[in-house]
Amino acid sequence: MGGDLFKLNEKLTIYSAELDMEVSAPTGMVTDFASIPPIAQSFVHVLGNNIRSAIIHDYLCTQAGKDKTNLTQKQADRLFLEGLKIDEVRWGKARVMAAGVRGFQRIKYLFKKESYG
Repeated sequence: MGGDLFKLNEKLTIYSAELDMEVSAPTGMVTDFASIPPIAQSFVHVLGNNIRSAIIHDYLCTQAGKDKTNLTQKQADRLFLEGLKIDEVRWGKARVMAAGVRGFQRIKYLFKKESYG
């Protein structure tokens, strides 16, 4: 697509044992892969083994993803951490990434005056 955006050529799927469901980001979804602040990019690479979890989480944060799955933001954030474990991201790195995502989402929901849970 150009710039920092890319379109999925095929769907990405992950099975969540915690939710007992399969979740997919659809073919054609536009993504930036992972929105990682520059300060954290020496620790977390945009195109590392975290990429599938990041793309699926991004989809779950869209209205289309919320409508299709009926997952709350909190469940989407937990699925992100579960996906990192499935994709064998080191435990400490996965925890730091998940905490960053969770913190950002909580702040976003605080400003929107909506429930995070």
